[in-house]
Amino acid sequence: MLMGGWNREQAVVFLCAASIRAQGMDQEEILRHELIHVIQDLHQGPLLPEPLFTILARETIPSGEVMMVIASGDDANRELECRLLTRMLSTPVVAQWLTESAGKNRQGVVTPVALVPKNP
Repeated sequence: MLMGGWNREQAVVFLCAASIRAQGMDQEEILRHELIHVIQDLHQGPLLPEPLFTILARETIPSGEVMMVIASGDDANRELECRLLTRMLSTPVVAQWLTESAGKNRQGVVTPVALVPKNP
């Protein structure tokens, strides 16, 4: 069930409020997660160096969640890094990091947010 996403081509972060409610998740946490994906794109590379990434992943993310991410076929390291940072950082810290990253890349803030209802 898709709860949110980052559309790089349109420079839009979107949230599906109905899916978030149905999963009992927090909208702010989902937004923070998607904004970290934006930061990853602005930096175009890992945000956490090895071996820190591996150590934090082992200590922070349950093995079942790691296996689910790996099985999804997406870029597992990128998604696991994003999940780690979502857990570790507050929303204000992510917002400041995003603003500073966008400024350094001279792209401005690239994250308009649209709340979209779940498709019927």
